[in-house]
Parts: sequence; C-alpha cells; structure tokens
Amino acid sequence: MRSYRVLKQELSTNFKEAVHSNNFPEFLKTSKTLLSTWNNPYYLDSRENDFKNVVELTIREALLDLIKNGIDITFLERVFQFSIDAAMHDAVACNAPVLVIGDMFESCTIAECEKIFAFIESRDIFFKACKNHLLRSCNDLSKRLSRSQNTVFFGRILMFLALIFPLSERSGLNIISEFNLENTTAYSINEDAFNDLIPEKSDITEEGEISPKKSGPITVDKNLYQKFWSLQDFFRNPNICYNKMQWRQFASSTSDVLTVFGSFKSDDANSSKWKQAELPSSNGSCVYFAKFLTSPKLLELELSDSHFRRYVLVQFLILFQYLNSPVKFKLDSYVLTEEQQNWIKETVKVIHKLLLETPPNGETFVQDVEKILQREEFWNAWKNEGCPDFKPLTDKADLEKKPGEDLHVYPRKKVSSDVTKLWESKPNNWEACRSAKRNFVPSLESYLEIPPKVESGQVIQKRDISDSKYAWKAMRLLCMRCPYIFTANTTTTKNFVEYLESIIDRVVKENPQNQQDSATVETGVAEDEAMEDGNDELFPASEEDSKEEVKENVLTKTLIQTISGKLQNNWQALALKLGFQDDEIEYYETAFPDVKTQTEQMLIVWMERDGSLSTFTKILQSVGLLNGVLSLITG
Repeated sequence: MRSYRVLKQELSTNFKEAVHSNNFPEFLKTSKTLLSTWNNPYYLDSRENDFKNVVELTIREALLDLIKNGIDITFLERVFQFSIDAAMHDAVACNAPVLVIGDMFESCTIAECEKIFAFIESRDIFFKACKNHLLRSCNDLSKRLSRSQNTVFFGRILMFLALIFPLSERSGLNIISEFNLENTTAYSINEDAFNDLIPEKSDITEEGEISPKKSGPITVDKNLYQKFWSLQDFFRNPNICYNKMQWRQFASSTSDVLTVFGSFKSDDANSSKWKQAELPSSNGSCVYFAKFLTSPKLLELELSDSHFRRYVLVQFLILFQYLNSPVKFKLDSYVLTEEQQNWIKETVKVIHKLLLETPPNGETFVQDVEKILQREEFWNAWKNEGCPDFKPLTDKADLEKKPGEDLHVYPRKKVSSDVTKLWESKPNNWEACRSAKRNFVPSLESYLEIPPKVESGQVIQKRDISDSKYAWKAMRLLCMRCPYIFTANTTTTKNFVEYLESIIDRVVKENPQNQQDSATVETGVAEDEAMEDGNDELFPASEEDSKEEVKENVLTKTLIQTISGKLQNNWQALALKLGFQDDEIEYYETAFPDVKTQTEQMLIVWMERDGSLSTFTKILQSVGLLNGVLSLITG
C-alpha cells in the first residue's frame, strides 16, 4: 500500500511532465491508475472526493514549484488550461481554476499578472459559472495595483467584471451612495513653500514709478493656491456643502477660482507639448498620473493647461448635479435653499462658457459632458427605484394590440347554392344562433304534461317517473326552469322518485292559473302522506308563509340585545356550545369592555354564521339557560 506522501510525489512528477509535454489526458489517466492502487483506511466510502482533492492539491503545489523555478508564462497558461479541463472532466471541484488563478496572482509580479489575466479574458464563458469566486481574486489583485502606473490593467479588470456580472448586480452599484473619503489630495500649507512665489525686490515698483506691463499670466499667491486645492475636499465629500459655514467657504472659493480661470487663457500650445511628451515606463507603456500635482510652482502652468482646466470644471458640474439630485439615501436635511439653487444655475452658465472657450473642440466637449450627466440622472433614478431588472422594451404598437387583431378575415369562397342561401339569410352568425326558432328546449309544462288549468278534484295522469331517461331529462329541465330544486332544506333527502314527484306536484300547485282557482292536486293517498311528512319542510306552502317562518325562526339583533343581559353570566360556556374556539373567546374578553357587550358581539357573530332560532333554543336548553330567556324568545 502506497503512503499518501509517495502518492502525492508521484502525481506531482507526472503533472510536471504533462505540463512540459502538454498532454493532459495522459496525466488524468495516470492519476486515476495511481489512485486506484491507494487504499485509504479512513475514507473508504469517499474515494471520489479523495480523487478530486488529491488532484487539485497536486496541481496547486506543482504550480508553486514551477513559479519558484522561474517557469515561462506559456507553461503557466498550460497549468491554467489543465485546471479548466480537469473541472470539465469532473476530476476536480468546479472552483479549482479560480483557486489556481488566485495562486498565480499571489505569486507573480504585476507584469506577469497582466499577462495571466489575458488567459481569463479569453475564457470568459467558463468563468460566468463561478463569477463570485473570481470576484474575490480580482479584488485582491486590484488592491496591489497602482492607480497611476497600472491604470489600463485596472480598467481591464473592471471591464471584465462588468462583462461576467449583469448590469443590475447589486454588489457593484454603490446602492447607499457612499463616497471614497480616503481619496485625499495633499497640498502644501507650509510658508516656506511659497517663498519662491514672492517677487524679488528688483521687480517691486517704487511709489510713483510706472510698472512695466506684463504679458504673462496672473501671479499665483498663497491665498489662491489654498482656495483652489481646498475645493478638492468638497469634491471628495459633497455632503459637507449642505452645512451653512462650509457652503460659504465653498461658494467664495469657487467664485475666486472661476474668476482666475476666466483671466488665465488656455494655452493649447503648451497642452499639446505636454501631450507629446509621453513619459515611458519601464515596461514601455505610457504613464498616466491619476492624481494632481499640487506643487505651488506648478499651479500657474496648470491653470493654463486645457486638460487640467477641463478636469476641474467638470468636477464642478458633477458636484452641482449631485447637490440638486433626489438621492434615495440622502438625509432629509440635505436640501438647498432657493438662493443656493439660483447661485448654482448662474455658476453652471459660467462653467459652460469657460468650457466652450477651452480648446480643442470646446463645443463638442460640452455636448458630450451634458450627455454623460444626463445618463447619470437616469442611473440615479434607476437606483432610487430599487434597481429593477433590465428587460427588453415591448413595442408600443404590440401592447395596444388586442387578441385576435392579427387574424385576417378572408373572403368566403364560392360553394353550393344552398350554403350560400344559408349564409345570406343571416349575415351575423351570432344573431342567427340567438334566434327563437333555434330554441328546441321544451317548456316545463309541455314536457311534464301539466294541464294549463286543473279543475277541483281532478286527478293528473303523469308519465311513469321510474323511466330513467325521462326522469333524467325532467331533472335537467327542472334545474333550468324550476327554483325549488335549489331550496335549502334541513331534512334528509328522500329517494329520487319520491323527490321528483314532490317537485312536480309543487310545480303544479305554483302554476299561476291553478293558483287563481285554488285547485288542489290529488295524486293518491301515498303521495298525500308523503307530502304531509316531509314535503312541507322542503318547500314552503307559499311565499308569505315562508317569510313569516323565516322571521319567526331567525335570531335577530333586537332579540340578542334583549336576552344578552340574562346570558352574560354564563356566556363563555354558551360560546363553547355554539362552536367558538378558546382564542375567539379570549378575543371578545380583551376587545370589549363589559360582559354584556361581549355576549352581544358573540351572539351577533353566531347569528351571521347560523342564525337559526330553533338551533339556538336547543343549545340554550342543553346548557340550562333556556328557562331564563324562554319568555323573552316566545314573547
């Protein structure tokens, strides 16, 4: 039996050979053979998981050995590809390639990581399945990058993450509108730094002497320098502008700086020279400085540079838009006064004028900035709505369409003369279907053979109801035309034949012509007994009698108010008999102040559920409360 150390050493050797020979299938085959000969006494039931763990550990340890020996970047790409192939063959866990990439990022230099990242960009489809694991590795790598020297690489990372994550992914949206307060701009406050800005004595004119006219720009002093760079604190944290004292300082500094921008004409020639003077880095790429150079000696040159002027002026526009925008997570106190809003409007006009005068292509630049700020408003509104998922818009014409509008009405083909005649008789098919001539359902009287008028003492000869076909059709017709079929009853339903006979007899009695003569229908002694026993309970004798019976046999609110005082001492026991649960009784006890009101509300709820006075009387008798309220109920 091989030991685990020997097994891992053999797998590591085979993997390194596979990397140099670029033969991953051979390594996979060899590793399965070696693992099949290894007996793990502790994990006999998890052989498959052991295989994955051993292969993954072998790849990662072999990778570190190759990096220590200074292997070429081509072999690192092979290791990365091997990890992907192993994951696709279920030889390692699905997140193993991300772990391999993380090991490479942690063990290689920035220049090597930039080349390794190209592997990821070329295999973006694979990483969409494990994007959360890759996000951690990319974040760890971005923390090592310099914002000034590795700007392009940092942008590649952000673009790749934006590609594999959906636009509505909440992890990259800054939902609560936080600011990067760590992005501070350091500038000089030492008096010695401004000594070189003080003009020499020979340059100072004496009293009465005419000073020579200077063709150069306005001299930058300490006051202007500190006002200018103090604005970066407001750009970094715009919320401090809502403070009255801070706002006064900001408005004063902004007015002075914009006045200086108006007096300093942009020197496009110097800007082009700066642009042409590219500073190559050690790896041959152009260096971009993301932070401003804040030396007092450089401010005079920076104020004349067109690119620098645009950076600062656009910062003003972004700040002003935020101050006026309705942001969901702003405090309620963060509101500008009308005076502040008017000042911002006038200042924005001044900034637009300065941008138009700034070469090159000032007008085009202003239009582009306005479009970007408009997009920012849409983005802010989308975040205020809770970042709903983006769905393709449906064409307005499709939304206004009704079902069936796409169906075309084709002209009728010529057919036989009989069909044409049938079509022409009724152009509208629906009207033809509603015609009275198409009503083939017989009337109730004709089918049941009920005479229009029954004489006194006349015996009606009925068809044999025991015929199942006739009885079934009669029941269907009665369901359509007779209201007594659906009358509620409290007695046990009789057999079908007797029930149908009672219904027919009731229909004969309720025939209007027979009611005028007060005729009675005699159907035999057996049928009379049946009617006396149960039919009166199923079907009331008349509508007036039915109303009177309902009035007499229903518990009313007036009666409840009358008897609630007699029942209030034992209303909980009565409620249990009426079917109320313990939690319902507890609700009445806590919701209503006195016992009588509790009793009334409980009885009103039961009245809406059942309301039968006879049932209520029986329940009172079972509880032993009937004697106290019997006179009130019957009276």
